[in-house]
Parts: sequence; C-alpha cells; structure tokens
Amino acid sequence: MLRLKGAVQHYAWGDRFALPELLDVTGDGRPWAEIWFGTHPHGLAQIEESLHLPAPSYLADEVGDLPFIVKLLAAAQPLSLQIHPSATQAASGFARENTAGVPLEAPHRVYGDDQSKPEMVVALNTFEALCGFVSAPDAVRQCTTAGARDIAEHVERQGVADTVRAILTSSPFAPPPLPSRAMKKLAEHHDDSRVSVALLMHHVRLAPGEALYLDAGCVHAYLSGVVLEVQGSSDNVIRAAFTKKHVDLPEFLSIANLSPTDEGRVTTERISDLTTAYRCPAPFSVMRHEVNGAFALTANRQHTMLVCTSGRAGPLTRGAAAYLSAGESVSLDGTATLYSVSA
Repeated sequence: MLRLKGAVQHYAWGDRFALPELLDVTGDGRPWAEIWFGTHPHGLAQIEESLHLPAPSYLADEVGDLPFIVKLLAAAQPLSLQIHPSATQAASGFARENTAGVPLEAPHRVYGDDQSKPEMVVALNTFEALCGFVSAPDAVRQCTTAGARDIAEHVERQGVADTVRAILTSSPFAPPPLPSRAMKKLAEHHDDSRVSVALLMHHVRLAPGEALYLDAGCVHAYLSGVVLEVQGSSDNVIRAAFTKKHVDLPEFLSIANLSPTDEGRVTTERISDLTTAYRCPAPFSVMRHEVNGAFALTANRQHTMLVCTSGRAGPLTRGAAAYLSAGESVSLDGTATLYSVSA
C-alpha cells in the first residue's frame, strides 16, 4: 500500500476552511478547491513515504498512468456552467488545437488532453448542483413559479433545448421577479442574465453519501458543498458561463446535451454489512466502507485507490488516500468511512 499526498488546487471558487479541516491542517488563507489523488500532469500525487527524500517520488513514477483521478472538492461558490467531452470529441478537439498551434498551457486552450472525463460525485456534506435539463412541462412550471412567463412561453413554443440556446446566446428575456434558489446562488457571484438557465435545469440536493453521475455532454454547475469526486483522468472542461476562465460557447453548444434527462442520481446497493456499491455506467467502480473494527480488502482490479473521509483506520486518517496494486491485500483497524475506487 502506497500512502499518498494529494496535489492541492487553489481555484477561486474553493472553500478556505473545509479541506484544511478535513485534513486537520491549518489553512493558509487561500481557497482550497480540490485535492487530486492521481497521475494527471496537472495534479500529480506524491508518495507519502518518499517525502523525506531529496527527490520525492510521484505515484505516476511507480504505477504509470491511472485511468481515473480521485479528488476531494470543496465549493464555497458556484462553479462554471460546463460540460465534459466524450473520448471521440476530446481526441478530435485536442488534435484540432494541436494542428492550429495552440500552446497546451494557453488560457484560451479548450482541450488540454485527448481523454474523456466521465465523473461521479459523492456528497460528504449537503451538496447542491445544477445537473441536466428538466422536461418541458417541468420547465414551464419552474419558470411560472419564478414569474418568468416569457421564458415559459418560449419553452411551450420552441422546447427546452432552443430556450437554453436563447438564454445562453442572446438572453432576450426579462429578469424573473421571483428567482429560484439556484438563480440566487449564481447571482450572488455573477451579474449575468444567463442565470435564468437554472430554471430549465434539475436543482439537485444530495445528503451525505448520495451521489451523482455525469456522462459526456451533461450540462452542470456545482453550487456548494464538499464531495468525493471520481473522474476519468482528464482535465477537459468546456465552459459556457459563470466564470472568468475561457468560455467557448460555440464549442459548448455543439456537443452539449440540451435534451431533458433525469437528474443523474446514482443508485446504491448494500453488498455487505460494511460495504455499499454505487451503480452507474462509469468506467470505474466506487464503494463505501463503514469500518468499525477490523477491515480487510484485496484489490481485484489493476488499480485501486482508498480514501478516508472520516475517522481513522490504521495509517489512513481523515483526508488521506492510498494506492493498492492488483492482488494486494490490506488489513486495517479502526472506525472510519473509506471509499475504494478501482478500474
């Protein structure tokens, strides 16, 4: 078992306190948005046992490229309205920007790699997000409740997808007099008429332990809360609004799924007294283990990551992570919530 030190990302929307408290360290005044446990070059995890050496080693040095990244994410402010591309779209977009000579680190670069980024988030506290679009009748109802009669009429005439495009491109609608909770959260940080798009989306509230799965093209914006996030090993994000980062609305609209969908909640299955599995179409497996005493686990896939989100089990304390190679077994003792991710 390799214990890991994750790479901290200080994005503007991050929480100054939540992740430092989770790791039981003192915050430095900056927003702590994410901690990455993976091998992606934008956030390489280090091996804890090597940190005292003159040249600490990275997980990638020992195991190569993982097919997933595990993150701890804390949002104090809403994230951008965004999507992630499919594998085909990522490969095409990456090659297109390479051919055009766009530097990999250029701020206007859209595709930083050629990989897809399916992702699942598991709430560690109350978590809120906008995720996918509601049916036309539900959109009309939500718009009517907000007093957005002009948007409701547009949905009735043109449908949800066309109304989304109108809001994001031309915003020909009056500000709703009774904005929804999600609209208010967005408007606290963005003076932008496009916050009305929230009236057409699922506003999802997750209790601790509940999860969402977002496949390629799913339009979403995380609003607040702390989650364990598992995703493909990619940093491809295509943004449409609510950010100071680069926005590529034509590319967003060309690949976003604007059709009504369900809200993306993940079903769970209790497979033992200690273990709950999260069932979704992700290319990785996620399980939660409620440890109270002795706990043993054998890695039955090529790559397995363990993350402790509360309590302590052996050397794994709250906020810590470890990697297991195929066939490796570990025995831990304590009281803790552990998540295992494997592929």
